Amino acid sequence: MKPHKSICLILISMLWISCTDHITYHAYHHFPQERWGKDDTVALHLHIPDSISGNAEITFLLRNQSNYPYQDFNAILQHNMPDSTRWRHFNLNFILADGDGQWNGAGWAGLYQIPLSLGRVPARAGTYTFKVIHKMPDESLKGINDIGILIEVD
Repeated sequence: MKPHKSICLILISMLWISCTDHITYHAYHHFPQERWGKDDTVALHLHIPDSISGNAEITFLLRNQSNYPYQDFNAILQHNMPDSTRWRHFNLNFILADGDGQWNGAGWAGLYQIPLSLGRVPARAGTYTFKVIHKMPDESLKGINDIGILIEVD
């Protein structure tokens, strides 16, 4: 079989395997210079339509580059439920590398992604707002490429 036919077959297989009954919503924030200022709050907004019902799995995603200077990442995540003025706070603690300096998570070409589940909640329609503030000691944290929120409703 020619190489390009093999690649097409692999891609089609991957798409077929990855199909699920879940409805997915996601929002990402990219850091263009791969630097995150100590006082910079990142806001992520997700809108879930009225037609959705079921349970939602909420996952925080972090993408770091191989030049990230630490083995861990700590942040505060704040969010409010739709139509709520009450904010909930979560401490996010990622272990990005093991004791030998090998990066955890999936990745290639010097970019790694690691998920952190925030749990399951009943899905509610509305706009969700998530705010993230890093708690690392650097005034300008380097090596963070993207952060994001993934909501899967079943």
